[in-house]
Amino acid sequence: MSNPELPARQSSPEPDVVATLASVAVPGLRVLLVEVAPGEAIFQPDALPQPSPLEEDGPHPLPAYLPAGLAPRSFGAGYCAVDARGAFQATWIELGLPPEQPLWLPWDSADGLTPAMQGFELGGRPCVAVAAAWSAVSRERLPLVITRAGPESCWLVSGRLSIDQLARIAASLP
Repeated sequence: MSNPELPARQSSPEPDVVATLASVAVPGLRVLLVEVAPGEAIFQPDALPQPSPLEEDGPHPLPAYLPAGLAPRSFGAGYCAVDARGAFQATWIELGLPPEQPLWLPWDSADGLTPAMQGFELGGRPCVAVAAAWSAVSRERLPLVITRAGPESCWLVSGRLSIDQLARIAASLP
């Protein structure tokens, strides 16, 4: 099931890239971790969406697997799973990505050493895991799992869960 309101396709970050730090390719998906130039990694905490109840008027791309005690919610242009206190534990968003285009993930060297990346397959779906991902809306550098959602899009699944749990969520998305 595709989300009709996919975020715009990525534009190449090449003008702002200092170096390619890591690259992982799995069938149908190539992920590049790139160091961004100083000042390009802008922090905008006010842009962090708040979890809200799912609207009843439409289908939602929910994973078949969520860890016990978590409930799905809307989260800006994507979705999240919250715990009993309402704090988000995982997020998933579908991003437009043509099959020939790599997914560029920025990394600010001020956040520390280059995070580890690994390709694997789970539930018949090729995935790429990143130990820590940069975010413009949070200082937390949380793990991220990427997998194809369709030929022109991919899922980005991140959160405070283990990479194993995030991968299970990613592999269970439609």
